[in-house]
Amino acid sequence: MKKNRWNILWGCCLCIAVVMPGQSSAETRIGQSCALTGPTAFLGQQLHKGAMAYLNAHAGDDIELLVRDDGYEPSRCLENTQAFLQDGVHTLFGYVGTPTSKVAVPEAMKNEVLFFAPLTGAGFLSDVEKNPYAFSVRASYDTEIENMMRHLKEDLSISRIGLFVQRDAFGMAGVHAVVKAQEKIKGINAVPPVPKLPDDESSMDELNAFWKSVPNYRRNTVSVGGAVRQIRGQAVEAVILVGASRPCALAINQWHNMGFNVPMLNISFVGSTALARRLQNTDNVYISQVVPDPWDDTLPLVKQYQQDMGAVEYGFVSLEGYLGAKVFYQALSGVDGEVTTAALKNSVEAMSKFDAGGVDVSFGKDDHRGMDTVYLTKIGKSDDTIQFTYVDTLSPVEK
Repeated sequence: MKKNRWNILWGCCLCIAVVMPGQSSAETRIGQSCALTGPTAFLGQQLHKGAMAYLNAHAGDDIELLVRDDGYEPSRCLENTQAFLQDGVHTLFGYVGTPTSKVAVPEAMKNEVLFFAPLTGAGFLSDVEKNPYAFSVRASYDTEIENMMRHLKEDLSISRIGLFVQRDAFGMAGVHAVVKAQEKIKGINAVPPVPKLPDDESSMDELNAFWKSVPNYRRNTVSVGGAVRQIRGQAVEAVILVGASRPCALAINQWHNMGFNVPMLNISFVGSTALARRLQNTDNVYISQVVPDPWDDTLPLVKQYQQDMGAVEYGFVSLEGYLGAKVFYQALSGVDGEVTTAALKNSVEAMSKFDAGGVDVSFGKDDHRGMDTVYLTKIGKSDDTIQFTYVDTLSPVEK
C-alpha cells in the first residue's frame, strides 16, 4: 500500500481517516469497521494503527485497507459493512467488538466474503459450519475466562466469583464462557448463580429477567453503580470483568474506595493501557492477554513490530492489529492466480503452522481460530509509568 493513501490525525479522543482521491492500484481491497470515536475509540485506533504499520512496511501496493468509524454501535457497523460489500472489498478485516461483529458476520457469509481477524473472542466465530468464511487469529473468550478461573481456583483456592459484564452480545459471550468453565473446573462458581441462559427464541421479558440477575452496565455508558453495589453485596472472593476500559475502571475505582480489594480480572478486550491510565489504584488488578509482550524485542515478531511502528507507544492492541495484518498478507501471498474468496479461504486453511516470528498461528478446514494461547498480566503503576508484568500465578491479596 502507498504510504500516502491515508491522512490520519491521531488525537487524544479522535481519529479522522480521509480517503485520498484517485483510483487505487491495489489488487486486494479490505474493509475495516471499528470504533474511531466514542468510549472505545482507543481500541479501534490502535488496532488500525498496528495493521497499517505492517501493511505500509511489507505489503506495498498489494493491499488497500479502507476504514469506517462505527463508534462501537451495531447499527452503524451494519451500514459500514453493507457499504464495503457494495464497494466490492475482498475481505472484512479487523472489526472491533462482539456486538458489531455479530451483525457483520451474517452479511459476510451471505456475500461469501472473508471476515478476518476481528478484535473479539466470541464463540460464534469458531462455528465453521455456520460461518465458513470467518477466521479469528486470537484466542477465544472461552479460553481466556477458563484460564482466569483455573488460576483463581488453583492458585488462591477461590470458590466464589462475581461477574461484571456489558449488557449485550459481548457480555453474554463472557457469561457463556463462565458457565462452560464452571463445568470444567469444579468448586468455583459465579455468585449469584447464573440463571438459565437465554437463546435466540427467548422473549424480551426473559432477557430482562436474565439481566436483572447478572450485574451489568449498558454499552457505551458508565452507568455502573447498580452493578458495583450488587457485587459488593455478595460474599465474593474475586471479580471477573467483561467490559470496556471506562466502565471497568470506574467500577474498580469504586470498589477500591469501598475497601473492596479482591482480585479483579479483566478480559483482553478491555484495552490494557486505557484501563491502567484510568485506575486510581492498580492493586490486585489483572488483565488477560492474547498476544505476547509488545515490549519484549527478543521475540522476532515484536522486534519487527517495534521497527515498523517507529518511535510511538507500543501496546497489546496495536500488536494484535499488526499480527492480524501479517497473517492475512501471508494468506494472500499463498494465493496462486486470481484473488477470490475461495482462493483466500483455501490459503488460510492451508496455514497449518505459520511461524509469525516466534508465535505459531495454525488454521485448518475445521479450525478457523489461529491461536489458543493466553497470558495473564498484572498491572503496576508508579506516577506516570505503567507496567504490565506477565505472571504464572496469582498473588494472594494483602490484608
